[in-house]
Amino acid sequence: MQSRPYCSSYNIDNSFSLLIQQNINSARIKMLLPKDPINTADIPSTFDVLQHFLPGVLATECFNDQGIPFSQEVKRTEIGHLFEHILLEYMCQCKINKGHKSAAFAGKTKWNWERDPRGVFHIRINCTLKDADIFPLALNKSITLMKIILHHNQFPSSSDALSTHSNEGFKNGKKLEKK
Repeated sequence: MQSRPYCSSYNIDNSFSLLIQQNINSARIKMLLPKDPINTADIPSTFDVLQHFLPGVLATECFNDQGIPFSQEVKRTEIGHLFEHILLEYMCQCKINKGHKSAAFAGKTKWNWERDPRGVFHIRINCTLKDADIFPLALNKSITLMKIILHHNQFPSSSDALSTHSNEGFKNGKKLEKK
């Protein structure tokens, strides 16, 4: 039995909007940031916010032209790319919370501001419909964290909406070793 694609849209505090199409093998997200900032270089607190709320995302793999780790890339990357990594990390955490020993998801973010308006990102997340139950939870957590990052001058000290594991990190769905 083949399921119909799932579509939804979100407009988040006039900060950004998301149009989501989830089908059998992937979720496609069109993210629009109507105004600056569109790059983390303009949000110096990004690394600290991630270190506080989602430290495992800093250890995720990132395939970029310079071959630098995401912990460095995060300091100067487009917001759509950051959203992709945050969503992937939360998806891994949610899947492991369901009892899986490990989880791995892949994604890719593209933009072409000659074709699309500036601030439009196309994000593709490889996830099947069997993970459809974790996608909405991971998406909501990602939206909450993005709001915190984009409103960086309003950095709260904690947020229960984000806690999946109290500061335990994951790297590509595997629990990080504590040093």
